[in-house]
Amino acid sequence: MSNHISVSLVLKQPGDMEMRQVERPAVGEREVLVKVSACGICGTDRHIYHGTYPASLPVSIGHEFAGFIEEVGIGVKQATVGDFVSVNPNIWCGRCSPCLEGNPHLCQSMHALGVDLNGGLSEYCIVPEQLLYKMSPETDPLKACLAEPVSCVLHGLDRLQVKAGYRGAVFGGGFIGQLMLQAMRLQGASEVYLIEPQEHKRQVAEKLGFNTIDPVNEKQKLVELSELDVTVDCAGAGDVLMQCIRATKRGGDILLFAAYPQGKAVSIEPFEVFRKELRVIGSFTYPDTQVRAIRMIESGQFSLDPIISEITLEETADLLEGKLDHKVLKGVVRLP
Repeated sequence: MSNHISVSLVLKQPGDMEMRQVERPAVGEREVLVKVSACGICGTDRHIYHGTYPASLPVSIGHEFAGFIEEVGIGVKQATVGDFVSVNPNIWCGRCSPCLEGNPHLCQSMHALGVDLNGGLSEYCIVPEQLLYKMSPETDPLKACLAEPVSCVLHGLDRLQVKAGYRGAVFGGGFIGQLMLQAMRLQGASEVYLIEPQEHKRQVAEKLGFNTIDPVNEKQKLVELSELDVTVDCAGAGDVLMQCIRATKRGGDILLFAAYPQGKAVSIEPFEVFRKELRVIGSFTYPDTQVRAIRMIESGQFSLDPIISEITLEETADLLEGKLDHKVLKGVVRLP
């Protein structure tokens, strides 16, 4: 195979992926060529795969990735060949009202690697210099690529303003839910519950020292769960948002973190929000938490080994279709 040919996993249309041999992409001004070491697969990727999250197809998905810089373009000032980097995949315009008001992650013209432009499920990816974050080359790539989701979690908790001594609950025990549990504890929460119907996800949380409730077989425990300072919806399914409303104390806060499918509506009782004076807080990606996320990953503050599984590029479609859900909380692809 030519040195100029690389492998890319491309989503042609919803539910239809293929492995392609493609020309190694050319580097533009103020861009770098990253040889991808690892790429995480997340819930947003699944929504894109199923056509329930907007994306520009065909595209190589994957927005959680890390790797080594192999080439730099003219005008690149801070990055050098050989740097090990993680990536913020979001490209904002810098000119719209949200950008000018200090909220670039809410940019009205946002483009993202792995969504609108080719992302990390390729051997090589073109990345604008301003999206790069240097990391220690000693960091395990399977963990380094998780700087993006950890950054999202930290931004959500910044908005939720978890304080030392708070009691809280996370609804949904997938990878993000497991991260959220750990981050809340790291921020000083004295008691954190996981509400999750699947036993293997509860078992992971229990091994990490968290209390769990099965909302299907332990309904009474769920009913009794109340007076929590904060609750977090990491499930994005069923009546979870209403369960959060019931479990949160008067004057408490709810973080709507899950990426519900576009167009999906859920039922709540607005009177309960009104009567308890609750705040329902949204959280979308992040503007400024990746440096903190990198420090936490490099210092080992998160227990990541129990919640990630290495998979191959060939297994990605099965993961996105839910065929591996019984055994994989978080699939991470190691690129060759």
